[in-house]
Amino acid sequence: MPIVELSDVDLYYRQVGEGEPIVLIHHLAGSVESWEFVEEYLSSKYRIITYDLRGHGKSSVPPLTYTIEEHAKDLSRLLDYLGIDEPILIGHSIGSLIAMEYALRRPVKKLVLIGALYRSPDPIPYMKYMDIARRFGMEALALYRKTNGELPPKIVSDRELWNKFVQIYKATPIVGYLNTVRGLLESPNYENEIDKLGEFKLIYGSEDKLKTNKDIFMRAGKVDYSEIQGVGHFPNMEEPEELSRLLL
Repeated sequence: MPIVELSDVDLYYRQVGEGEPIVLIHHLAGSVESWEFVEEYLSSKYRIITYDLRGHGKSSVPPLTYTIEEHAKDLSRLLDYLGIDEPILIGHSIGSLIAMEYALRRPVKKLVLIGALYRSPDPIPYMKYMDIARRFGMEALALYRKTNGELPPKIVSDRELWNKFVQIYKATPIVGYLNTVRGLLESPNYENEIDKLGEFKLIYGSEDKLKTNKDIFMRAGKVDYSEIQGVGHFPNMEEPEELSRLLL
């Protein structure tokens, strides 16, 4: 199992394909498995690197809060270990915050943000999420979000996709999830930093509730915007072929 041992965390990573390196950063309560379908489309032409964020999947679970800055430092050290200097960097959801933090500090060949945030989200639903995860576990949290109508219809109505989504959630250690959410809620506000990113690509599903962030990003004036119709917050699972086509 490929693990890079850093000073305070062990990160699990996966590489498939050969060619120009593309680094994919997953969503909250995600893992390398979140990108499985996208990997299938891109790995014939590119070297695809995915990894589990600290506290997720097969990576270790350090104590205390995981800040966005710490996540970006983890990525920096992973890429140093792999000898990658200027990647194509793709971040989804919380991964978009990590990707922006990284790109503000180190060069990237191309930056792509999917279902992006530019600051910490409304804490109220996340307080509920943490309570459910703490008391009942990650599968219960996935079921709560399904029952509450927060997940895309395509995922909840497709048995194979739903089972995969639940398995990804269940693979997230509860302590890791809690520490990640605490750090997410303390995220810097990047609104005044966006124009420093240079040109980047922004992708939302047409039904993604986070699309309300679009206007803030578009003010930068260097944004290549795409929208996938009929898709919610998880185009990596809902429409991986169309997402893969738009990425590059």
